[in-house]
Amino acid sequence: MVNRIREYIYTATDKERFFSEREIAQKFELKRGVVREILLTLEGEGVLERIPQKGYRYVRCSDSDPRSVETIRYAVEREAVRKALTSRTREDLVRLALILEDLDRFTREKDLENFSRTDLEFHEQLVAASHDNLLIKMFAFLQGAMFHYQHPAFSEAFEETQACHHRIFQHFKAGETEKTLEALQEHLVRWPE
Repeated sequence: MVNRIREYIYTATDKERFFSEREIAQKFELKRGVVREILLTLEGEGVLERIPQKGYRYVRCSDSDPRSVETIRYAVEREAVRKALTSRTREDLVRLALILEDLDRFTREKDLENFSRTDLEFHEQLVAASHDNLLIKMFAFLQGAMFHYQHPAFSEAFEETQACHHRIFQHFKAGETEKTLEALQEHLVRWPE
């Protein structure tokens, strides 16, 4: 549920607006106490800031230089994947395989919206497989800036992007550290400046 609310906040058209516990509770049909905990979590992650008497406001990171965001994202994700190669579980591999199946379907259908959302899930799961709370939280924080701008060629590069995902997973599943990290680097830094 935290991820759904985070996505709702990230995709709000008016980035200067305030979010209230009541609004979120009604939108997601949750009790206000549950929403309060989620909003406090997002505040702790740096996604939101609480303004007394007004509510919560999105902390904009999307204005950051995309190259800076990508550099930090690469460092966090690379370290998470390196750690995940020794700490991943069977469940982590199954989750990644299921996500790849969805990505394959969205690639065939040229469904950019669902592909983008599921692409994020793929990378979240790679990071989650590290079982390292610091890296997981850092990656979650970066999502606000990372996945909310599109590379111009992305909408026409489904097959290439998905081929990279498959190479990463193939080497990751086999426990091949160097090949996995090479495939990840190829995937994350393949866009022209």
